[in-house]
Amino acid sequence: MFAFSRPARSGKSPRRSRAYTMPELLITILLLSILFTLGIIFSSGINQSRRLRDYSVAVALAQQAIEIMRSAPFKLLDDADAGKDSVETDLNSSSGENDPFVPEIESGGIKYERIVEITDVMALEDKTRPIGLKLVKVTVNWQPLDGGRHDPFVVTTTIADMN
Repeated sequence: MFAFSRPARSGKSPRRSRAYTMPELLITILLLSILFTLGIIFSSGINQSRRLRDYSVAVALAQQAIEIMRSAPFKLLDDADAGKDSVETDLNSSSGENDPFVPEIESGGIKYERIVEITDVMALEDKTRPIGLKLVKVTVNWQPLDGGRHDPFVVTTTIADMN
C-alpha cells in the first residue's frame, strides 16, 4: 500500500502567515477615522478663529467711533449742525498721516471701512422740530482674505443733549 506522510521538518518554527487579522484592520480603520475627524475639527477651528479676529477688529472700530461721539459736544456731532467741523465729517474722512480717526484701516492684510451716519431725531408731533437726540449708525465693512461673504457689522444708538 501507499502511505503518504508529511515531510519531516527540521526543528524550524512553523511559518506564520503575513496577512493582517481582522481586529488589526478594524483598529487601524478606527484610529485613522479619529485622526481624520480631529484634522477636520482643527482646521475648522482655525477658520473660525480667523473670522472672530476679523469680527473683533470691526467691533473695535465701531466702538471707537461711538466713544468719540459720546465724548464730543452735542452741537459738533452732526454735519447739519457743525458743517465740515463736525465729528461725523472727521470720522468719515482722512486728513493726513497724523489723523487718528481714519475711516479705513488695514489689519492683518484686511481692509476695514467705517461709515458713520448721524441724524437728528424729530418730534413725533412736529417732524421739523428736533428733540435733542441724535441717531447714530456706524457700519464697518471688510472683505475676508479667503474671499468669503460676510455681513457688515452695524451698530445703531442714540446720543442725547445733556446740556
